[in-house]
Order: sequence, then structure tokens, then C-alpha cells
Amino acid sequence: MKFLKLVASWQFWVSVVLAIALVFGLIKGTFLWLDKYTNHEIQIEVPDLSSLNLDEAIQKLQNSELEFELDTTKYDPKFKPYQILDVYPLAGTNVKRGRRIFIRANAKTWKPVVVPNIIGKYKYLAFNQLDLVGLKVIDTLYEPSLATNTVIRLLYKGKEVQPGVNLPRFSPLTIVLAKGLAKNVSVPNFLGLDEETAKRMITEKMFSVGTITYDDPDNKENTRVYYQVPSPSANYDQGQSIDIYLSSKPLEELRTKIRDLDATFNPNSSAGYLGETYEDEKVYRPDSNDDDIISSSNSINAGSTNIPSNTNIDKSSQIQENSPSVSEQVKENQKQLKPTVDKDQKRKVNRIIVE
Repeated sequence: MKFLKLVASWQFWVSVVLAIALVFGLIKGTFLWLDKYTNHEIQIEVPDLSSLNLDEAIQKLQNSELEFELDTTKYDPKFKPYQILDVYPLAGTNVKRGRRIFIRANAKTWKPVVVPNIIGKYKYLAFNQLDLVGLKVIDTLYEPSLATNTVIRLLYKGKEVQPGVNLPRFSPLTIVLAKGLAKNVSVPNFLGLDEETAKRMITEKMFSVGTITYDDPDNKENTRVYYQVPSPSANYDQGQSIDIYLSSKPLEELRTKIRDLDATFNPNSSAGYLGETYEDEKVYRPDSNDDDIISSSNSINAGSTNIPSNTNIDKSSQIQENSPSVSEQVKENQKQLKPTVDKDQKRKVNRIIVE
């Protein structure tokens, strides 16, 4: 009964009408707001950007009140740098003001890639890693090193590049590989050098520093190499050790030690300090090259007129040359005789003059 009385009252129907009017007003207002917010029936034609460069295309879109999103991640050498390749929506399509246009343009160049760490790796593995990242090996060089066919370093345009550096994709690289150590290499001359220089040169020549012997272990200052094993110019394999003997004493005081070392290491050789021999007299200048060593032979010639005293030639035969017959006799006797040389004289140690 109460419900029927409520429905029959005029207040109820006024409330219903007001509610319907309010809902209708809300719906109508919402659609009006959406039309204004979305620019309904206000459209802009997407311009043709194919003939423009990237800067001109961006300026034209901004003038048309259109947003844009740019993609330049890929590079194609068939097209110019920053040339527009694709636009979406297509040119001529009507879109609303503020619509975002997607542009794909050619990159300026290849995207940089990171040089992988291939130092010390085998060459085929290194080539594969470089190829995977897009780097190109155009030349291969070889240098002496212990690990054969492993990578020593990389060169780009003649300069060494380190792993982790960014390079343009497909950059041409030169790879330096180890070719192993050489056999029967002529040993350089380290005599006369100070200790640090000698060790550095031994390492640079791909040998290893062997035993270092000091003439006076308590005095290691101002020492120089006076003997090396093996001797200079000997055939030796790279990677093997070279022993050096150091002293700060004058050469005159080392001759006995040089003889003893020669007797131990070079019994069939006359090599000594700075290339000295026991049959030649040499002059050495420390500031000169090995080629500047001046040598003059002191060996005894069989045709010399200084006849040893132990020969049987009569001294009366050595007279003035104004007597032809006697002179011819002296020459004939000299041809028949072979002068003997004293062993001590043959083992005469050379004089090395330091200027």
C-alpha cells in the first residue's frame, strides 16, 4: 500500500524526471568533451616526405602540428645518409592534429661495434669472433712469438686498437699473429753493454735472460758485459737463455778470466771480449758500432824476413841487397824453411784501446 501511494505521488515523478535529465545531460556533455578533446572531424593530411632530407621532413611535420618518432638504427649503403626510407601512416592519409608519425630513415654510417677481446686466442676462433660482430680482416702479419698462430695484436689504419674500443661496422682490420720462434738465429753481440741494456736487448731479440754472473758480487754498479754464452754470431734457437758475465774492472784485469771462460765454453774458438781474438790486435771504441772495431793481424807470415832464431840459416847470408847472388840465396832458403811459432806467442792476448 505504501509503494502504491509513493508511485501515485507527484514528488516521485518529479524525482524521476530530474534523474533522467541529469543522466542525459552527463552523456551529452561527455560526448561534447570527447569531440573537442579528440578533434573530431578536424583532420590533417600526412605530407609527402620522400623527396626531403631528414631536417626538412621534421620541419614540415612540426608546421603541420603532427608529432613524429624517428628510427635511424640501420644503415644501408645503397641509400644516402639520413635519407627517408619509410613513413607511417602513408603520405596522403588524413589524421588528426597531434597524431604521431613514424619515420624510418637511413643511418649516417654503420653502427659502431665493440672490438672483442681476441688477444692470445687461436686465429680461427679470432676470425670467427670478428666476423660475428661485423669486423673485417683484410690483412695478416706474422711476428716471432712462442704461441704459434695466436693473436698478438690488432691494427686499424696502421694503429693498434685495444679490445673494448668502438669501431664502425665492417671496419678493415689487420691481425698480427705469432709465427713461433726461429731456429739457428745468429746471436747478437751484447759485449760492452750495461746490465739493463743487455737484458732488454736479449728480450727484444726473442731470447731469454739466463744466468747473470758478477765478477765482484759486492760491487754491481757500473758493470758491463765482458763475456756472453753463447758467443756473438753463434747459431742459437730463439727462446733459449743467454748467460752474461759482468764486471766493472778494466779489461787488463779480466784477461785471465776470459781465457778460462774460453777454455770452458769456446775451446775451439778465439772469441773474447768485444770480439777480441788471441791472434789479432784490435782497437775498440765504446761509442762506436761493432763494425768500427779496427783489427790488425799480428800473425807471423811465412815469407817474413824476420827469421826465428831457431832456424839453421847462417846469419852471414843476411847481407845487403846490392849483392844479387847472395840475395837470391837468402830468398831460396826462406822458401825451404817453415818458421816455427812459439805457443805462448800464438796465445798473445790482444790489446783493446779505449779512447
